[in-house]
Amino acid sequence: MRRYGTRTLAIGGPIPDRIRPWLGLLLLALLVKAVLIALTLVEFGAAPDPLTALGRAWDRWDAQHYLYLATHGYGATGDARNLIAFFPLYPALISAIAATGLPARTAALVISNVAGVVAAILLYEIARHDLRENAAFRAAAFFVVFPTAYFLLVGYTEALFCALAFGAVLAARRQRWLVAGMLGGLAAAARLTGLALLPFLVIELFYARRSLREAWQVILAPALIVVGFLTYLLTNLLVLGDAFAFISVQRQHWSHSVAAPWVGFAEAIRGISWRVPWEKLTVGGGEAAGGIAAYATTALSWLRLRPSDAAYATVLTVMVTFLPFWLSIPRYLLAMYPLFLLVGRINQRWIYLAMVAVSFVSLMVFGLAFGRGYWAF
Repeated sequence: MRRYGTRTLAIGGPIPDRIRPWLGLLLLALLVKAVLIALTLVEFGAAPDPLTALGRAWDRWDAQHYLYLATHGYGATGDARNLIAFFPLYPALISAIAATGLPARTAALVISNVAGVVAAILLYEIARHDLRENAAFRAAAFFVVFPTAYFLLVGYTEALFCALAFGAVLAARRQRWLVAGMLGGLAAAARLTGLALLPFLVIELFYARRSLREAWQVILAPALIVVGFLTYLLTNLLVLGDAFAFISVQRQHWSHSVAAPWVGFAEAIRGISWRVPWEKLTVGGGEAAGGIAAYATTALSWLRLRPSDAAYATVLTVMVTFLPFWLSIPRYLLAMYPLFLLVGRINQRWIYLAMVAVSFVSLMVFGLAFGRGYWAF
């Protein structure tokens, strides 16, 4: 891929050599989890038992909504009607695992923690296609210690979505188009940003057109992503009688509508002046910094990465910034895999280690604040 400043490596190699980085990422992820769990238990106590204490500390904001959907389903009236804004895959998986007898809260945590580790390994394999082994590991390691990586532990969709989206990207890299389409469809059934995989996959298919043996590969793989999103529209239709009911719900209840990106940026900057101190950092400065990082990643992706990666970054950035009120952008950056590919390219060790140190400290601070009920993206 000389045109894009990348190099493609062979996938093969001795199995122990390939697994060693996986084990390193697993140990790093377990270390991050252990430190955050220990600090959380010290902060909140372990009574009546550690698992219940963690559940109560992490059962915040959207996590409560997903648990409600998993245990009660969608509703057509009252406050339950507003939960149509949440996509169905994650609560469906929680409900399926809870059917085995496991508490729904525990099922949600199991899904997130397992999927978070899988996502890190998949990201390493994606980076390994175009970067050297150590650079690929740097990319995945930074994902594990990213400031909002505590969402890979709690009952949010971030871990599941990243695992599905990264899996789709890796499958496309290896020209396993059906698998890429299936995983992309599941990602689109988990989050609206799963649609960013559609232009990604179309571009990958275009550049691989000479190696395609069957015409169905060009049609079926992208179509599966659309089918995943159609399951969400079908949910809207069955629950509220309108396939696009989520649009009005998002606008009326969640204050989400289409607006120029500078509107949201200006609102975030203004928030620094009048919000309470903690929200000056998060709702104000944090959202502004997250938006800037998204646009910087998009620009650099067009210069340094594959066109498909840049297209994914572009669509994802548009989806999270073309809003009148920027919210949760630092959390959405977890799914911005081109960001981590670019970080993996940093050769100056002291710069990378400084970024990791700052990111890890931020992760602990924001993770504990989230457990205390403060808004943390």
